[in-house]
Amino acid sequence: MKTALKTLALAAALMAPAPVLAQAAAGSVPNSFDAPATQTAPAPQGPAQAGPQAAAPADVAKAEAALRGVIVAVQGPGPDYSVFTENLAAQIRQQAGQVTPLIKSFGALRTIEHVRPEGQAQLFRVTFDSQATEWIIGFDDDGKIAALLFRPAEA
Repeated sequence: MKTALKTLALAAALMAPAPVLAQAAAGSVPNSFDAPATQTAPAPQGPAQAGPQAAAPADVAKAEAALRGVIVAVQGPGPDYSVFTENLAAQIRQQAGQVTPLIKSFGALRTIEHVRPEGQAQLFRVTFDSQATEWIIGFDDDGKIAALLFRPAEA
């Protein structure tokens, strides 16, 4: 892919030909937007499971609620930085001037649909009034948002 992965707060340039992504905690979330994941998440402890690992419903619900909260906050009064890791919060603060107007320009949030797990994170398709996007959200061991990426949704 022409554009290398760039670390940003939430992401930017959704209208650019190649996606620009936000990623905190580098290495903890595979770069599934640019190419198939070549690294896998650590194997779960316990009996082996056949086939791809499905996300636990509680994990999906937690991720969806957190993602919805972030988007609503960015489009409204501004994000609650306490829900992010320190590194991600710093990146979001740094890029807020660019990213906030972009996310607001998408219009009202219409739907959030879980697509699949991505390593230890979750991939969602998020549809706004004027833009369809894909988001990855991941958490650290303390339950704080450690990774947050978005780009235009594939057609």
